[in-house]
Amino acid sequence: MKKNWKWINLNTTNKTKFGDLNQRGIIFSTDATINFVIILFTLLIFTLTLSNTINSTKKELTQLELDQKAIFITDSLIKNQNTNQPLLGGCIYDEEKKRVLTNNIDYLKIKEASGLKINNFFVESITLEFLKTNQTEKIIYSTKQTNQCTSVKRFVVTNNQKTIIEVRVCKEN
Repeated sequence: MKKNWKWINLNTTNKTKFGDLNQRGIIFSTDATINFVIILFTLLIFTLTLSNTINSTKKELTQLELDQKAIFITDSLIKNQNTNQPLLGGCIYDEEKKRVLTNNIDYLKIKEASGLKINNFFVESITLEFLKTNQTEKIIYSTKQTNQCTSVKRFVVTNNQKTIIEVRVCKEN
């Protein structure tokens, strides 16, 4: 006796056409598209983060360069003597000892100086605060408008008085 069974043919696949793609192809291409979009979005976030880091590092390096110039100019002012440019060396020279008296500033030379510009950095002002008399004097060398300035304070002796000197150095825009 012959039985009438409906057998499923496992060798043939049931393909449903959707345009030129079958169902399995649509799922694969959708997964690939989603993965591609995720990768692109990740690359975008990485690029934006890298750009932000580079910009902030550039600003920090500019400020570091300005701080470095201010420290170098201030150190040169209080540790050297320069008769041509007193802002690069304003110390008093001791004839007997034949050496410069560091941290002992010649006030009149600094007051008569015409300013200092090195490349695109310049000394905007010097403020002297005499501790014994509580007097403050500000010597302005430049009135240029700039938004990148820094100042360095040091203890010195001026006119036989303990003084705090503040050198303000700026960078041209």
